[in-house]
Amino acid sequence: MKTSQGARPVDGTAGGPRGILAVRMPLSMRGERAAMWAAVAVLALMGLAALFAPWLTVHDPIATDTDAVSLPPGSPGHPLGTDMLGRDLYARMLYGARLSLVVGLVAGAVTVVAGTALGALAAVGPRWLDALITRSADALLALPMMLVALALAAVAGASVVTVVGAIVLTAWMPVALIARAEIAALRERPFIRAAYSLGFSRRRVVLRHLVPNAVPPIASIAAFEVGHAILTESTLSFLGVGIPPNTPSWGNLLTDARSHLLTGQWYTVALPAAAIVVTIIAVNIIATGLDRRGGAHGRIW
Repeated sequence: MKTSQGARPVDGTAGGPRGILAVRMPLSMRGERAAMWAAVAVLALMGLAALFAPWLTVHDPIATDTDAVSLPPGSPGHPLGTDMLGRDLYARMLYGARLSLVVGLVAGAVTVVAGTALGALAAVGPRWLDALITRSADALLALPMMLVALALAAVAGASVVTVVGAIVLTAWMPVALIARAEIAALRERPFIRAAYSLGFSRRRVVLRHLVPNAVPPIASIAAFEVGHAILTESTLSFLGVGIPPNTPSWGNLLTDARSHLLTGQWYTVALPAAAIVVTIIAVNIIATGLDRRGGAHGRIW
């Protein structure tokens, strides 16, 4: 398109503001997509390493060796070194990933399912049930959740079931409130009214139309819940009320290494801490990507 001298181009050419936006937006989207897939790859590698832990190391994660105490990383036969009891840190990291990732996935999945179910009941149920669920969620959100989880874990005793239960009981509220808001908004859509006019039962409308169309925002918070579960498990185990001490997990590795924080054995603290941080960052990147994709593409009507 030709322009007179001094006039600005108004079409989508590279010289105009629209052309600049057209170039920047695809580049930004490609960068976000690449970061999301990189995070997925990191978590997949961690999961595969945890799954094939017996084939990736010849050491028992709880076996002690008095002849190989406090070896630094790079020692023969111990690529990540050993702790003060002579236990191989590479094996403990692999087997610890098994438990920490499983607890995060299971607790996150149960949290999302329970929160979505309660949110759906609040959105389509009677007013008293809606008030009960929402007021309970608001009241629990006002409490310091870590203290509640610590109290529950301390009363029930250290075990995997206790950790998962403590996480679910202290993390379902945001999922329930988001699910309730989305489903309540969907109830006013024409296709939902059409489904009722065709004689569909409330159960069918909820399970086949309302809940599936509320998936995009729930999916994004689901990823955050997995990261929250992994962090909570590590914190509870670090404080001694999570996974039993004789079971390797990233939190227990930090517990065993806390006395070495100011000594030369920095690696006993850095390795599990780095694994937790990388996992949380990867999960948050995936959650942010899912949230933006859901907002960009809209709902599945």
